[in-house]
Amino acid sequence: MNNFPAGTRVAYWNGAGEMVYGTVQRSGRSRDGTMLLEIRLETSGQAITLPSASVTKV
Repeated sequence: MNNFPAGTRVAYWNGAGEMVYGTVQRSGRSRDGTMLLEIRLETSGQAITLPSASVTKV
């Protein structure tokens, strides 16, 4: 089951303690089974990849 389908709006805390928002573009699993999310950031448009455990749906 994928709790973060494409189009889901998510947020995470960056290293400066700021909440960063983005939209899931796609998801996949690493070799060890960790769910990874490709997220397009709202502020910069940059694409990043994070483990799903590090983000929150908003």
